[in-house]
Amino acid sequence: MSDAAAAPDSQFRWYLAGAGSWFVAFGIQAVMFAYLVTTVLHAPPNRVGIAQMSLTAMSTLLLLIGGAVADKVDTRRLLLFCHAVAIVPALALAAIVYTGNLRYEWLIAYGLCMGLITAFILPAREAMMGDVIGPHGGHGRIQRAVTTTIGVTFLSQITGMFLAGFAAVLGPAPIILVQAASQAFGAFTAHQLIPSTRHSDHAHVNVGSSLTRIAAGVREVTKSYALLPVTILTLAIGVLYIGAFLVILPVLLRDEFDGHVEQFATLQVCFWGGSIISSMTISRIGNIVHRGRFIVGALTMGVLVLCLISIKGPLIALYALVFVWGLGAGVTISMSRTIVQEHAPPAHRARVLSVYQLGFTGGMSIGALFIGFVVEAVGARHATLVPAGLMALVLAGLLLGTKLWHITALRHDDGKPA
Repeated sequence: MSDAAAAPDSQFRWYLAGAGSWFVAFGIQAVMFAYLVTTVLHAPPNRVGIAQMSLTAMSTLLLLIGGAVADKVDTRRLLLFCHAVAIVPALALAAIVYTGNLRYEWLIAYGLCMGLITAFILPAREAMMGDVIGPHGGHGRIQRAVTTTIGVTFLSQITGMFLAGFAAVLGPAPIILVQAASQAFGAFTAHQLIPSTRHSDHAHVNVGSSLTRIAAGVREVTKSYALLPVTILTLAIGVLYIGAFLVILPVLLRDEFDGHVEQFATLQVCFWGGSIISSMTISRIGNIVHRGRFIVGALTMGVLVLCLISIKGPLIALYALVFVWGLGAGVTISMSRTIVQEHAPPAHRARVLSVYQLGFTGGMSIGALFIGFVVEAVGARHATLVPAGLMALVLAGLLLGTKLWHITALRHDDGKPA
């Protein structure tokens, strides 16, 4: 590799390209999977929830192991391997759909395979960001890198969701092939990264069994005044907000608006479009000091949006509310990931980040199942009040029992609050 290609800025661009390729594929998957299980197979709400849970079940079980592995090996090689393997289930699903043999069981098998790959690629990618930008690259640099990455990944998701909308013309199978091609490009971008040396630089602390290393990462989270409340919130977001997003919204589209694939794509674009706008606005603002307060405000906005969705209205109103919900999600994700990147020790970075990601993926699994049965019991509109009320209780508990409100940016010269 040339010296120019090895330069930090060039490496960060390759990192962003790889992250973008994964999320283009993720965006296609988000639309196509929901469309296939909800509209094509016409599954009832509880089976929709179970199917959505399959996408995260394996990552819930194995994410902490994935973090321990990413701290132990060259993360560049791990990224390359995961992208290459992710091509296989996408090709298999495309073939099944094309031949007209789609069954509920095949979707579950696909979801389990992708969840397994996700368990290893997510902590590897998060840890690789720190390897590329360096642990203390100057005041606000970590936040800028995080928000730039979030903006790219959100834009890539929207691109994937936009492409998924063409399934109405081309059919689902060709769009799923585009997903496989995106994973192939991700493998190429990983090949362009220089090997990570963090695992060898900190080999003296990466000793013992996988369980020992996982426990060390969990201890880092539980003893931190900043990491602990943020991790608890990610779990609540996964269960309550993402669970609602994965189950309530697709069922609403099917039951009240016919559930065309373009509607699934538009709803996803509204949410992630709002997330892009807020995350890129934060990037332009610069270093934000009172990060905990921004998170509280954004999650409170989500509570209000869910309450408003419970009121029956036209499709355009649903799109608008989901867009506002996305604005809050962009703030929450930007601030929480910045906090975790700042506070995670380099030697334990992947493990700490895997604990953080476990909140999302584990919460998604539980939430999809839980919300599916809530929708079955009370209907999609009224079901939104359940996650809204529970999130309000979680926020109140963390504001009273932790230092969430007082989490601020660190000064990188001494590691203390700014």
